[in-house]
Amino acid sequence: MDNTSQLVICSNTYLELEGTKRIMEYNDIYLKIKTTDGLILEIWGSGLMLSDYNTGGIAVRGEISSVEFTGKGGRK
Repeated sequence: MDNTSQLVICSNTYLELEGTKRIMEYNDIYLKIKTTDGLILEIWGSGLMLSDYNTGGIAVRGEISSVEFTGKGGRK
């Protein structure tokens, strides 16, 4: 499974993403990530914090209100 992203969401307070290529934008209400397979992941919420950043993966904590994907072709 090379270049495949994996997303785990637990309730609306924790999200884990394996296959992170780049953090494009980050603040306490919005996070935009590019994955290794070319998808763009946008996370909206409040009190968002990157609680773990390792080689190829991140964990996000806070109150998550929305998760949105944009495909490789730029379509949602």
